Amino acid sequence: MPTAADITRMTYKGAEQLRSEQRPGGDPIKLDFGIVPTCYNCDIPIMGRKPLICSGCRSAVFCSKNCHTANWKAGRFGAQGHKFFCPKNKVHMEKVPQVQALLKQFPWGRIETDGTFAEPIVRAYHKVLGAEGFGYWSIPGGSNPHLQQPSNTPGPSGALRVDDTKGFEHGYMLLSNKLLTDETGWKLEKRLIPRLVFELGTEPELASNVDIVDWDSWYKWRNIPKESPAALLLHYPLTVYQLLVNVLQVAGPKRSSSESRQALNVHYIGAEVELNMLPLFSELALLLPHTDIKMTFFGIAVHSIVSKAKKNSIAMKAKQNEPVYTYTSPASCGASTLSLFLHGDHENWDPRLPLLLGSKPDAIVGLNAGLTSYPAWQFVILCCHTDDTPFAVSEYAEQSAELQRDAIPQIIAHALPRLHSAGMHGSEIYNLTRPREYPIAFNPFQRPGQRNLGSVRLPNVPNGFTMRVVGGDEQEIIHPVSAGVPVPVPDMSELLQKTEQFSLNRLD
Repeated sequence: MPTAADITRMTYKGAEQLRSEQRPGGDPIKLDFGIVPTCYNCDIPIMGRKPLICSGCRSAVFCSKNCHTANWKAGRFGAQGHKFFCPKNKVHMEKVPQVQALLKQFPWGRIETDGTFAEPIVRAYHKVLGAEGFGYWSIPGGSNPHLQQPSNTPGPSGALRVDDTKGFEHGYMLLSNKLLTDETGWKLEKRLIPRLVFELGTEPELASNVDIVDWDSWYKWRNIPKESPAALLLHYPLTVYQLLVNVLQVAGPKRSSSESRQALNVHYIGAEVELNMLPLFSELALLLPHTDIKMTFFGIAVHSIVSKAKKNSIAMKAKQNEPVYTYTSPASCGASTLSLFLHGDHENWDPRLPLLLGSKPDAIVGLNAGLTSYPAWQFVILCCHTDDTPFAVSEYAEQSAELQRDAIPQIIAHALPRLHSAGMHGSEIYNLTRPREYPIAFNPFQRPGQRNLGSVRLPNVPNGFTMRVVGGDEQEIIHPVSAGVPVPVPDMSELLQKTEQFSLNRLD
Protein backbone atom coordinates (compact mmCIF):
# COMPACT_ATOMS: atom_id res chain seq x y z
CA MET A 1 0.00 0.00 0.00
CA PRO A 2 1.61 3.33 -1.05
CA THR A 3 2.04 6.05 1.54
CA ALA A 4 1.31 9.76 1.13
CA ALA A 5 5.07 10.29 0.74
CA ASP A 6 5.19 7.70 -2.07
CA ILE A 7 2.33 9.41 -3.91
CA THR A 8 4.01 12.81 -3.49
CA ARG A 9 7.28 11.51 -4.96
CA MET A 10 5.48 10.00 -7.95
CA THR A 11 3.58 13.25 -8.49
CA TYR A 12 6.77 15.33 -8.52
CA LYS A 13 8.18 12.88 -11.06
CA GLY A 14 5.09 13.36 -13.21
CA ALA A 15 5.43 17.15 -12.96
CA GLU A 16 9.02 16.92 -14.19
CA GLN A 17 7.87 14.78 -17.13
CA LEU A 18 5.31 17.47 -17.95
CA ARG A 19 7.92 20.19 -17.74
CA SER A 20 10.20 18.21 -20.05
CA GLU A 21 7.46 17.63 -22.63
CA GLN A 22 6.63 21.33 -22.64
CA ARG A 23 10.07 22.17 -23.99
CA PRO A 24 10.54 22.63 -27.75
CA GLY A 25 10.05 19.32 -29.55
CA GLY A 26 8.08 17.81 -26.68
CA ASP A 27 4.49 16.56 -26.69
CA PRO A 28 2.69 17.16 -23.35
CA ILE A 29 -0.57 15.82 -24.80
CA LYS A 30 0.83 12.29 -24.78
CA LEU A 31 1.01 12.35 -20.98
CA ASP A 32 -2.02 11.17 -19.04
CA PHE A 33 -2.40 11.84 -15.33
CA GLY A 34 -5.87 10.33 -15.01
CA ILE A 35 -6.61 7.95 -12.15
CA VAL A 36 -7.30 4.22 -11.92
CA PRO A 37 -11.06 3.76 -12.43
CA THR A 38 -13.07 1.89 -9.80
CA CYS A 39 -16.35 0.06 -10.14
CA TYR A 40 -19.42 1.96 -8.96
CA ASN A 41 -20.93 -1.29 -7.73
CA CYS A 42 -18.13 -3.34 -6.17
CA ASP A 43 -15.61 -0.51 -5.63
CA ILE A 44 -12.76 -2.63 -7.01
CA PRO A 45 -10.02 -0.92 -9.07
CA ILE A 46 -10.33 -1.69 -12.79
CA MET A 47 -6.86 -2.48 -14.07
CA GLY A 48 -5.66 -4.14 -17.26
CA ARG A 49 -8.99 -3.72 -19.03
CA LYS A 50 -11.23 -0.96 -20.26
CA PRO A 51 -13.91 0.21 -17.82
CA LEU A 52 -17.58 0.12 -18.84
CA ILE A 53 -19.36 3.48 -18.76
CA CYS A 54 -23.15 3.50 -18.44
CA SER A 55 -24.47 4.34 -21.92
CA GLY A 56 -27.51 6.09 -20.42
CA CYS A 57 -25.88 8.73 -18.23
CA ARG A 58 -22.21 8.48 -19.30
CA SER A 59 -21.31 8.90 -15.63
CA ALA A 60 -21.26 5.63 -13.67
CA VAL A 61 -18.21 3.38 -14.16
CA PHE A 62 -18.49 -0.41 -13.88
CA CYS A 63 -15.99 -3.25 -14.08
CA SER A 64 -18.38 -5.62 -15.88
CA LYS A 65 -21.88 -6.08 -17.24
CA ASN A 66 -22.63 -8.22 -14.21
CA CYS A 67 -21.91 -5.31 -11.84
CA HIS A 68 -23.93 -2.94 -14.01
CA THR A 69 -26.88 -5.33 -13.95
CA ALA A 70 -26.56 -5.97 -10.23
CA ASN A 71 -26.55 -2.25 -9.47
CA TRP A 72 -29.43 -1.40 -11.80
CA LYS A 73 -32.28 -2.29 -9.46
CA ALA A 74 -30.60 -2.14 -6.07
CA GLY A 75 -27.54 -0.19 -5.01
CA ARG A 76 -25.08 -1.08 -2.32
CA PHE A 77 -26.04 -0.97 1.36
CA GLY A 78 -29.77 -0.62 0.57
CA ALA A 79 -29.42 2.53 -1.55
CA GLN A 80 -31.49 3.15 -4.66
CA GLY A 81 -30.29 1.32 -7.74
CA HIS A 82 -28.71 2.97 -10.75
CA LYS A 83 -32.07 2.78 -12.54
CA PHE A 84 -33.24 5.54 -10.20
CA PHE A 85 -30.13 7.71 -10.56
CA CYS A 86 -29.36 7.22 -14.25
CA PRO A 87 -31.83 9.85 -15.59
CA LYS A 88 -30.80 12.26 -12.82
CA ASN A 89 -27.14 11.71 -13.66
CA LYS A 90 -27.87 12.48 -17.30
CA VAL A 91 -29.20 15.91 -16.32
CA HIS A 92 -26.25 16.63 -14.03
CA MET A 93 -23.79 15.60 -16.75
CA GLU A 94 -25.04 18.57 -18.80
CA LYS A 95 -22.86 20.76 -16.55
CA VAL A 96 -19.63 18.98 -17.55
CA PRO A 97 -18.89 21.51 -20.35
CA GLN A 98 -19.36 24.36 -17.85
CA VAL A 99 -16.94 22.77 -15.37
CA GLN A 100 -14.40 22.10 -18.10
CA ALA A 101 -14.68 25.60 -19.57
CA LEU A 102 -13.93 27.09 -16.16
CA LEU A 103 -10.73 25.00 -15.98
CA LYS A 104 -9.59 25.51 -19.56
CA GLN A 105 -9.25 29.28 -19.14
CA PHE A 106 -6.03 28.62 -17.17
CA PRO A 107 -2.74 27.66 -18.87
CA TRP A 108 -2.30 24.88 -16.28
CA GLY A 109 -5.88 23.62 -16.78
CA ARG A 110 -5.28 20.15 -18.25
CA ILE A 111 -8.23 17.79 -18.65
CA GLU A 112 -7.12 14.17 -18.53
CA THR A 113 -8.62 11.42 -20.70
CA ASP A 114 -11.00 10.40 -17.90
CA GLY A 115 -12.23 13.99 -17.49
CA THR A 116 -10.42 14.63 -14.21
CA PHE A 117 -8.02 17.43 -13.31
CA ALA A 118 -4.70 16.37 -11.77
CA GLU A 119 -4.46 19.23 -9.28
CA PRO A 120 -1.50 17.68 -7.41
CA ILE A 121 0.51 17.79 -10.65
CA VAL A 122 0.02 21.57 -10.82
CA ARG A 123 1.11 21.92 -7.21
CA ALA A 124 4.18 19.78 -7.86
CA TYR A 125 4.94 21.74 -11.04
CA HIS A 126 5.15 24.89 -8.88
CA LYS A 127 6.99 22.94 -6.15
CA VAL A 128 4.27 23.52 -3.55
CA LEU A 129 2.99 19.97 -3.06
CA GLY A 130 3.56 18.64 0.41
CA ALA A 131 2.63 18.62 4.09
CA GLU A 132 4.47 20.72 6.64
CA GLY A 133 6.72 23.46 5.29
CA PHE A 134 4.65 24.32 2.23
CA GLY A 135 2.94 27.45 3.52
CA TYR A 136 -0.67 27.95 2.48
CA TRP A 137 -0.42 24.84 0.29
CA SER A 138 0.14 22.42 3.18
CA ILE A 139 -2.09 19.33 2.98
CA PRO A 140 -2.03 15.91 4.67
CA GLY A 141 -1.64 14.15 1.33
CA GLY A 142 -3.98 11.20 1.91
CA SER A 143 -7.02 10.15 -0.09
CA ASN A 144 -9.60 11.32 2.48
CA PRO A 145 -11.12 14.71 1.56
CA HIS A 146 -12.04 15.41 5.20
CA LEU A 147 -10.99 14.39 8.68
CA GLN A 148 -12.25 10.94 9.61
CA GLN A 149 -14.64 11.00 12.55
CA PRO A 150 -16.22 8.15 14.53
CA SER A 151 -19.64 9.08 13.14
CA ASN A 152 -18.60 8.83 9.50
CA THR A 153 -15.97 6.14 9.33
CA PRO A 154 -16.14 4.64 5.83
CA GLY A 155 -17.24 1.07 5.39
CA PRO A 156 -15.30 -1.71 3.68
CA SER A 157 -13.96 -0.71 0.29
CA GLY A 158 -11.79 -2.25 -2.38
CA ALA A 159 -10.68 1.13 -3.71
CA LEU A 160 -7.13 2.32 -3.11
CA ARG A 161 -6.89 4.33 0.12
CA VAL A 162 -3.86 6.36 1.11
CA ASP A 163 -3.47 7.45 4.73
CA ASP A 164 -2.67 11.05 5.61
CA THR A 165 0.92 12.04 6.35
CA LYS A 166 1.61 10.76 9.85
CA GLY A 167 1.57 13.50 12.47
CA PHE A 168 0.21 16.20 10.15
CA GLU A 169 -2.45 18.45 11.64
CA HIS A 170 -4.40 21.21 9.95
CA GLY A 171 -3.40 24.58 11.41
CA TYR A 172 -0.01 23.35 12.63
CA MET A 173 1.51 26.76 11.83
CA LEU A 174 -0.77 28.31 14.45
CA LEU A 175 1.25 26.50 17.10
CA SER A 176 4.19 28.81 16.27
CA ASN A 177 4.42 32.52 16.99
CA LYS A 178 4.93 33.71 13.42
CA LEU A 179 2.36 34.45 10.74
CA LEU A 180 3.13 33.66 7.12
CA THR A 181 3.85 36.51 4.73
CA ASP A 182 2.84 36.77 1.07
CA GLU A 183 6.18 35.20 0.12
CA THR A 184 6.44 32.48 2.78
CA GLY A 185 2.77 31.57 2.45
CA TRP A 186 2.40 31.41 -1.33
CA LYS A 187 5.96 30.25 -2.20
CA LEU A 188 5.42 31.37 -5.81
CA GLU A 189 7.10 33.82 -8.14
CA LYS A 190 6.31 37.38 -7.09
CA ARG A 191 4.31 38.09 -10.23
CA LEU A 192 2.00 35.14 -9.50
CA ILE A 193 1.11 36.18 -5.94
CA PRO A 194 -2.16 38.02 -5.15
CA ARG A 195 -0.52 40.25 -2.57
CA LEU A 196 -2.09 41.58 0.60
CA VAL A 197 0.67 44.11 1.30
CA PHE A 198 0.91 46.66 -1.49
CA GLU A 199 3.46 49.15 -2.64
CA LEU A 200 1.95 52.60 -3.16
CA GLY A 201 -0.07 52.67 -6.38
CA THR A 202 -0.29 48.90 -6.81
CA GLU A 203 -3.52 48.37 -4.86
CA PRO A 204 -6.49 46.86 -6.71
CA GLU A 205 -9.29 49.16 -7.75
CA LEU A 206 -12.06 49.85 -5.24
CA ALA A 207 -14.25 46.74 -5.52
CA SER A 208 -17.47 48.75 -5.67
CA ASN A 209 -16.32 50.13 -9.02
CA VAL A 210 -15.76 46.68 -10.55
CA ASP A 211 -18.04 43.72 -11.27
CA ILE A 212 -16.24 40.71 -9.79
CA VAL A 213 -18.42 37.77 -10.76
CA ASP A 214 -16.06 34.92 -11.71
CA TRP A 215 -12.41 33.91 -11.90
CA ASP A 216 -11.80 35.89 -15.08
CA SER A 217 -12.97 39.17 -13.56
CA TRP A 218 -11.16 38.45 -10.29
CA TYR A 219 -7.78 37.79 -12.00
CA LYS A 220 -8.15 41.02 -14.01
CA TRP A 221 -9.07 43.00 -10.90
CA ARG A 222 -6.07 41.62 -8.99
CA ASN A 223 -3.83 42.18 -12.03
CA ILE A 224 -2.20 38.77 -11.94
CA PRO A 225 -1.80 36.41 -14.91
CA LYS A 226 -3.90 33.28 -15.16
CA GLU A 227 -0.63 31.43 -15.15
CA SER A 228 -0.88 31.86 -11.38
CA PRO A 229 -2.41 28.82 -9.63
CA ALA A 230 -3.91 31.12 -6.96
CA ALA A 231 -7.44 29.89 -7.72
CA LEU A 232 -6.45 26.47 -6.35
CA LEU A 233 -6.48 28.02 -2.85
CA LEU A 234 -8.55 31.16 -3.13
CA HIS A 235 -11.71 29.24 -3.97
CA TYR A 236 -12.19 29.05 -0.20
CA PRO A 237 -12.47 32.80 0.58
CA LEU A 238 -14.10 33.58 -2.75
CA THR A 239 -16.76 30.93 -2.17
CA VAL A 240 -17.47 32.62 1.18
CA TYR A 241 -17.79 35.87 -0.78
CA GLN A 242 -20.23 34.18 -3.17
CA LEU A 243 -22.30 32.85 -0.27
CA LEU A 244 -22.44 36.18 1.58
CA VAL A 245 -23.04 38.41 -1.42
CA ASN A 246 -24.99 36.42 -4.00
CA VAL A 247 -26.57 33.52 -2.11
CA LEU A 248 -27.53 35.09 1.24
CA GLN A 249 -27.27 38.74 0.19
CA VAL A 250 -26.14 39.87 3.65
CA ALA A 251 -23.23 41.91 2.28
CA GLY A 252 -22.03 43.45 -0.96
CA PRO A 253 -19.26 45.58 -2.43
CA LYS A 254 -21.67 48.47 -3.00
CA ARG A 255 -23.65 48.17 0.23
CA SER A 256 -21.41 50.30 2.48
CA SER A 257 -19.58 53.60 2.27
CA SER A 258 -17.04 55.57 4.27
CA GLU A 259 -19.94 57.37 5.98
CA SER A 260 -21.94 54.19 6.63
CA ARG A 261 -19.80 51.15 7.36
CA GLN A 262 -21.20 47.66 7.82
CA ALA A 263 -20.32 45.32 10.68
CA LEU A 264 -20.52 41.71 9.52
CA ASN A 265 -20.38 38.78 11.97
CA VAL A 266 -19.86 35.41 10.23
CA HIS A 267 -19.64 31.93 11.72
CA TYR A 268 -17.63 29.48 9.61
CA ILE A 269 -18.37 25.86 10.54
CA GLY A 270 -16.26 22.82 9.74
CA ALA A 271 -12.92 24.48 8.94
CA GLU A 272 -10.07 22.04 8.27
CA VAL A 273 -7.55 22.77 5.50
CA GLU A 274 -8.63 26.43 5.74
CA LEU A 275 -6.65 26.67 8.99
CA ASN A 276 -3.47 26.44 6.91
CA MET A 277 -4.33 29.57 4.93
CA LEU A 278 -6.13 31.96 7.28
CA PRO A 279 -4.49 35.14 5.86
CA LEU A 280 -6.08 34.38 2.48
CA PHE A 281 -9.47 35.29 3.92
CA SER A 282 -8.18 38.88 3.84
CA GLU A 283 -9.47 38.80 0.28
CA LEU A 284 -12.91 39.43 1.81
CA ALA A 285 -11.71 42.77 3.17
CA LEU A 286 -10.58 43.77 -0.32
CA LEU A 287 -13.81 42.56 -1.95
CA LEU A 288 -16.14 44.25 0.58
CA PRO A 289 -15.16 47.91 0.96
CA HIS A 290 -16.04 49.82 4.15
CA THR A 291 -16.91 46.61 5.99
CA ASP A 292 -15.72 45.38 9.37
CA ILE A 293 -15.74 41.59 9.27
CA LYS A 294 -15.57 39.30 12.27
CA MET A 295 -15.29 35.64 11.31
CA THR A 296 -15.22 32.82 13.86
CA PHE A 297 -14.15 29.31 12.86
CA PHE A 298 -15.66 26.21 14.46
CA GLY A 299 -15.02 22.49 14.08
CA ILE A 300 -13.09 19.45 15.21
CA ALA A 301 -9.84 20.64 13.61
CA VAL A 302 -10.24 24.04 15.28
CA HIS A 303 -10.84 22.46 18.69
CA SER A 304 -7.84 20.15 18.23
CA ILE A 305 -5.32 22.83 17.31
CA VAL A 306 -6.47 25.25 20.03
CA SER A 307 -6.25 22.49 22.64
CA LYS A 308 -2.55 22.13 21.78
CA ALA A 309 -1.80 25.87 22.04
CA LYS A 310 1.23 26.85 24.08
CA LYS A 311 2.42 30.11 25.54
CA ASN A 312 3.16 32.82 22.95
CA SER A 313 1.73 30.74 20.07
CA ILE A 314 -0.80 32.20 17.66
CA ALA A 315 -3.34 29.58 18.72
CA MET A 316 -3.05 30.72 22.36
CA LYS A 317 -4.82 33.92 21.38
CA ALA A 318 -7.94 31.83 20.80
CA LYS A 319 -7.90 30.76 24.44
CA GLN A 320 -7.77 34.43 25.40
CA ASN A 321 -10.74 35.27 23.13
CA GLU A 322 -8.48 37.36 20.90
CA PRO A 323 -8.32 37.27 17.11
CA VAL A 324 -5.61 34.97 15.76
CA TYR A 325 -5.30 37.11 12.65
CA THR A 326 -6.28 40.66 11.66
CA TYR A 327 -6.03 42.62 8.43
CA THR A 328 -6.94 46.11 7.25
CA SER A 329 -7.25 46.80 3.55
CA PRO A 330 -5.66 49.92 2.05
CA ALA A 331 -7.61 53.17 2.43
CA SER A 332 -8.07 53.27 -1.34
CA CYS A 333 -9.81 49.87 -1.10
CA GLY A 334 -12.22 50.99 1.62
CA ALA A 335 -10.13 50.39 4.76
CA SER A 336 -12.13 47.28 5.59
CA THR A 337 -11.07 45.21 8.57
CA LEU A 338 -10.99 41.45 9.06
CA SER A 339 -10.68 39.74 12.45
CA LEU A 340 -10.43 35.94 12.55
CA PHE A 341 -11.27 34.02 15.72
CA LEU A 342 -11.00 30.32 16.56
CA HIS A 343 -13.63 28.80 18.83
CA GLY A 344 -11.64 26.02 20.43
CA ASP A 345 -13.65 25.27 23.56
CA HIS A 346 -15.95 22.79 21.83
CA GLU A 347 -15.82 20.64 18.71
CA ASN A 348 -19.24 21.73 17.43
CA TRP A 349 -21.16 24.96 16.95
CA ASP A 350 -23.88 25.60 19.53
CA PRO A 351 -25.56 29.00 20.16
CA ARG A 352 -26.11 28.03 23.80
CA LEU A 353 -22.37 28.18 24.45
CA PRO A 354 -21.53 31.07 26.84
CA LEU A 355 -19.26 32.78 24.32
CA LEU A 356 -22.04 32.87 21.73
CA LEU A 357 -24.96 33.94 23.93
CA GLY A 358 -26.26 37.31 22.78
CA SER A 359 -24.03 37.27 19.70
CA LYS A 360 -26.21 36.02 16.88
CA PRO A 361 -24.21 35.90 13.64
CA ASP A 362 -25.30 37.75 10.52
CA ALA A 363 -24.58 34.59 8.55
CA ILE A 364 -23.37 31.01 8.96
CA VAL A 365 -21.42 29.29 6.21
CA GLY A 366 -19.98 25.82 5.68
CA LEU A 367 -17.81 24.82 2.73
CA ASN A 368 -17.97 21.35 1.15
CA ALA A 369 -20.35 20.77 4.02
CA GLY A 370 -22.01 17.38 3.54
CA LEU A 371 -25.04 18.29 5.64
CA THR A 372 -26.25 14.70 5.99
CA SER A 373 -22.79 13.17 6.34
CA TYR A 374 -22.09 14.66 9.76
CA PRO A 375 -24.73 14.47 12.54
CA ALA A 376 -23.53 17.78 14.06
CA TRP A 377 -25.08 19.64 11.11
CA GLN A 378 -28.58 18.61 12.25
CA PHE A 379 -28.44 21.01 15.20
CA VAL A 380 -27.20 23.86 12.99
CA ILE A 381 -30.03 23.25 10.52
CA LEU A 382 -32.66 23.26 13.27
CA CYS A 383 -31.29 26.36 15.01
CA CYS A 384 -30.99 28.40 11.82
CA HIS A 385 -34.52 27.52 10.77
CA THR A 386 -35.88 28.36 14.23
CA ASP A 387 -34.05 31.70 14.55
CA ASP A 388 -34.10 32.61 10.85
CA THR A 389 -30.33 32.90 10.84
CA PRO A 390 -29.00 33.16 7.27
CA PHE A 391 -27.19 29.92 6.48
CA ALA A 392 -25.61 28.70 3.24
CA VAL A 393 -23.19 25.98 2.22
CA SER A 394 -21.22 24.71 -0.71
CA GLU A 395 -21.15 21.09 -1.86
CA TYR A 396 -18.91 19.13 -4.20
CA ALA A 397 -21.66 17.82 -6.46
CA GLU A 398 -25.07 19.02 -7.56
CA GLN A 399 -26.51 15.56 -6.88
CA SER A 400 -25.05 15.65 -3.38
CA ALA A 401 -26.62 19.08 -2.77
CA GLU A 402 -30.00 17.74 -3.91
CA LEU A 403 -29.66 14.88 -1.46
CA GLN A 404 -29.00 17.37 1.36
CA ARG A 405 -31.93 19.53 0.26
CA ASP A 406 -34.38 16.62 0.22
CA ALA A 407 -33.23 15.44 3.66
CA ILE A 408 -33.76 18.79 5.45
CA PRO A 409 -37.57 18.47 5.81
CA GLN A 410 -37.05 14.94 7.14
CA ILE A 411 -34.53 16.18 9.71
CA ILE A 412 -36.99 18.86 10.86
CA ALA A 413 -39.97 16.49 10.97
CA HIS A 414 -38.00 13.94 12.95
CA ALA A 415 -37.02 16.59 15.55
CA LEU A 416 -40.50 18.08 16.02
CA PRO A 417 -41.86 15.71 18.71
CA ARG A 418 -38.75 16.26 20.82
CA LEU A 419 -38.94 20.03 20.36
CA HIS A 420 -42.65 20.08 21.23
CA SER A 421 -41.88 18.15 24.42
CA ALA A 422 -39.13 20.63 25.26
CA GLY A 423 -41.64 23.49 25.15
CA MET A 424 -40.96 25.03 21.76
CA HIS A 425 -44.01 26.85 20.42
CA GLY A 426 -45.24 29.97 18.66
CA SER A 427 -42.92 31.79 16.30
CA GLU A 428 -40.14 29.25 16.72
CA ILE A 429 -42.34 26.37 15.54
CA TYR A 430 -43.66 28.58 12.74
CA ASN A 431 -40.14 29.43 11.56
CA LEU A 432 -39.09 25.81 11.80
CA THR A 433 -42.00 24.36 9.85
CA ARG A 434 -43.01 27.03 7.34
CA PRO A 435 -42.42 26.24 3.66
CA ARG A 436 -38.95 27.08 2.42
CA GLU A 437 -36.93 26.81 -0.72
CA TYR A 438 -33.36 25.51 -0.82
CA PRO A 439 -31.94 26.78 -4.13
CA ILE A 440 -28.84 25.14 -5.58
CA ALA A 441 -26.56 26.96 -8.02
CA PHE A 442 -23.30 26.50 -9.93
CA ASN A 443 -20.52 28.33 -8.08
CA PRO A 444 -18.44 30.55 -10.41
CA PHE A 445 -15.68 30.57 -7.78
CA GLN A 446 -15.40 26.80 -7.46
CA ARG A 447 -11.94 25.29 -7.50
CA PRO A 448 -11.12 24.76 -11.16
CA GLY A 449 -11.23 21.16 -12.32
CA GLN A 450 -13.01 17.86 -11.73
CA ARG A 451 -11.97 15.87 -8.67
CA ASN A 452 -10.08 12.62 -9.21
CA LEU A 453 -12.95 10.18 -8.59
CA GLY A 454 -12.73 6.79 -10.23
CA SER A 455 -16.32 5.52 -10.08
CA VAL A 456 -18.41 8.49 -11.24
CA ARG A 457 -17.90 11.23 -13.79
CA LEU A 458 -20.58 13.61 -12.58
CA PRO A 459 -19.38 17.20 -12.12
CA ASN A 460 -17.73 16.96 -8.71
CA VAL A 461 -15.56 19.89 -7.68
CA PRO A 462 -14.43 21.42 -4.37
CA ASN A 463 -16.93 24.21 -3.63
CA GLY A 464 -18.66 23.28 -6.87
CA PHE A 465 -22.24 24.21 -6.02
CA THR A 466 -23.88 26.53 -3.51
CA MET A 467 -27.09 25.95 -1.55
CA ARG A 468 -29.05 28.43 0.51
CA VAL A 469 -30.49 26.73 3.60
CA VAL A 470 -32.05 29.73 5.37
CA GLY A 471 -32.46 33.21 3.93
CA GLY A 472 -34.38 35.16 1.29
CA ASP A 473 -37.72 34.60 3.00
CA GLU A 474 -39.80 35.98 0.16
CA GLN A 475 -38.63 33.10 -2.05
CA GLU A 476 -39.08 30.27 0.43
CA ILE A 477 -42.27 28.63 -0.83
CA ILE A 478 -41.36 24.95 -1.14
CA HIS A 479 -40.68 21.93 1.11
CA PRO A 480 -43.42 22.27 3.78
CA VAL A 481 -43.16 20.43 7.08
CA SER A 482 -46.18 19.62 9.24
CA ALA A 483 -46.24 21.56 12.53
CA GLY A 484 -48.57 19.01 14.08
CA VAL A 485 -48.01 15.30 13.78
CA PRO A 486 -44.73 14.91 11.88
CA VAL A 487 -44.77 13.23 8.52
CA PRO A 488 -43.45 9.66 8.57
CA VAL A 489 -39.69 9.65 8.17
CA PRO A 490 -37.03 6.98 8.55
CA ASP A 491 -35.05 6.76 11.75
CA MET A 492 -32.38 9.48 11.59
CA SER A 493 -29.53 7.09 12.23
CA GLU A 494 -30.78 5.05 9.28
CA LEU A 495 -31.09 8.18 7.13
CA LEU A 496 -27.55 9.27 7.98
CA GLN A 497 -26.20 5.80 7.38
CA LYS A 498 -27.86 5.50 3.99
CA THR A 499 -26.76 8.92 2.80
CA GLU A 500 -23.19 8.12 3.79
CA GLN A 501 -23.20 4.67 2.27
CA PHE A 502 -25.05 5.86 -0.81
CA SER A 503 -21.71 7.31 -1.83
CA LEU A 504 -21.20 10.67 -0.31
CA ASN A 505 -17.64 9.40 -0.24
CA ARG A 506 -17.96 9.64 -4.02
CA LEU A 507 -20.18 12.67 -4.27
CA ASP A 508 -19.49 14.74 -1.19
